[in-house]
Amino acid sequence: MYLVALIATVGFGVFGTSTNAGAASNPCGGSPYACADGTFNVWNGDNGSRCEWVGNASSLGSCTNKNYLIANFGYRCSGCDWIRLYWGTSYTGAYFCIPPGYTYGQATSPNLTFNRGSGLSGYGQNIWYNAASAKWSGAC
Repeated sequence: MYLVALIATVGFGVFGTSTNAGAASNPCGGSPYACADGTFNVWNGDNGSRCEWVGNASSLGSCTNKNYLIANFGYRCSGCDWIRLYWGTSYTGAYFCIPPGYTYGQATSPNLTFNRGSGLSGYGQNIWYNAASAKWSGAC
């Protein structure tokens, strides 16, 4: 059900706010944990397939450098419900933070960049079609 809400929300541009730059959506509304199923999801912009993780992802597999939509459906936990999306594999380079319950899409947030880790590889580059790994973290 949250996937349908996610697609409808991103498709029609109904957005909330976030501590990160760019339009973000919370497809379930209200609590950032309303859609929580413990997963981080990335959609492949080349073929529309979805990659999903419950743990850290040292590589985004078939979604590496093909991400056009990202969603954090993690459970509430202390120090582990945000996602750090990294420019490089194995959590290297600059990263972008995704708060719990939020989604970002290329169409609605085209100018998001790897904005954490000044001086690291990938810093300042656009996140779309450019992410290679992700891990759970605390708020960033």
